[in-house]
Parts: sequence; C-alpha cells; structure tokens
Amino acid sequence: MQPLMSYLTAFGLAGSVGAKAFIPVLALGAFHHTGYFELSERWAWIASPPVMVVLGILVLAEIVVDANTELGAYADVVGYLPKVVAGFIAFAAATGAVDQSLVELGASGLLGGATAGAVHFLRNRARQPLRDHVEHLHGYLGRAASVGEAGISAVTAVSAVVAPLAAVALLLVTVACAFTVVHALDRRRVPCVHCGQPMRTGALVCIHCKRDQREAAAQGVGR
Repeated sequence: MQPLMSYLTAFGLAGSVGAKAFIPVLALGAFHHTGYFELSERWAWIASPPVMVVLGILVLAEIVVDANTELGAYADVVGYLPKVVAGFIAFAAATGAVDQSLVELGASGLLGGATAGAVHFLRNRARQPLRDHVEHLHGYLGRAASVGEAGISAVTAVSAVVAPLAAVALLLVTVACAFTVVHALDRRRVPCVHCGQPMRTGALVCIHCKRDQREAAAQGVGR
C-alpha cells in the first residue's frame, strides 16, 4: 500500500508542476522540515535554504511573466522544458525507491516529466482562449488567472503529500472545469473574414492578422 501512495503522491506533484513549475518542488523542500515527508539523501538538497530561496524567486517570476499576456503566451511554449525537468525532480524525490538504481531513476524521470508535460499541454489548451479573447482586453484577468493557477498548484502539491487521492481528484476536476470554460468560449468565437482564425464575436480587429473587420464587411469580404 505504501508504494502505491508514494506513486499517487508523485503523480499529484508532477501534475501540479504542469500548472506552475516550481511550486511543487518548493513544497517538497518545505515538507522536508515537517513530520509529513522526508526527502532521501539524494534529494535533500531541495530543502536547503539557498535552494528554497531560489525556488521562491522562480515562483514569483513565473507568476509575473505568466500574468503578462504577451510574455505569458511566449512562456506557454518555452515552459515545457522547466516543467518537464521539475516534474522529473518532483516525481523522483517523492518515490524514494528510485535511489536504488539508475533504471528506476530513468523511469521516474519519464513518468514525472511526461505527466508534467501533458498537464502543461492541457493547461495551455485551456488558457489560450482566455489569452486571445479576455486577457488582452482586461489585464487584471490575466493576473487573476496566473495567481489562480499558482493557488491550484500549491493546493494540489500540498494535497499530494498529505492526501494523495484528494490531489489526483483535484487535478481531474480542475481539468474538467477548464475544458468546460474553453468549450463555452469556443462556442462564442467566429472566424476572421481575412485569415479565418477564430476571434471574439463582435471584435473590430482580428487579434491574429490585426486586420479591420469593418473594412471587410464594407467591401463584402467573406460573404
């Protein structure tokens, strides 16, 4: 039963990495100083004060960059690398058995990195319509979304250590809710008369090609 719970913890942590890369790793370091979780000797460096300070700075930087619409859209793409690496670290550190062989360490890296990468892909799929049709109009919504993702990542990471089953359930519910929102936004989009890319209903300028929709309507384009 204990190995199963360890793997549930690992999957919960790797999944929460998909929302924010460094929060789960920081949570592991913090829990090492409590009675809930103890890092093995191989991974004890995570709990060292200098590393935790750096992780804290990286958490703040990730939230700030993600809150900016243009920088956040770029970070969505380049974010795969740090999240795959962080997913590997979180998964490997949570399953102490990987200390026994390089094969187990490699398997842990694949599972953790793949889980974090997959969640990041789903997160991007859910976040993109918000960036395209909401956040560029109301910047505060981008900040709220970034902080909200950080909160989900933190709650999931803590749950993964304290109550692993709850963490897995929380991830599933979050993904389901995100795609419900995406589906609702998709239904409200129409194709640009110039480039055909989806855009917000009633928008005067396409966010993709930057061309005026009123001019096209006056010329009868797209009819």
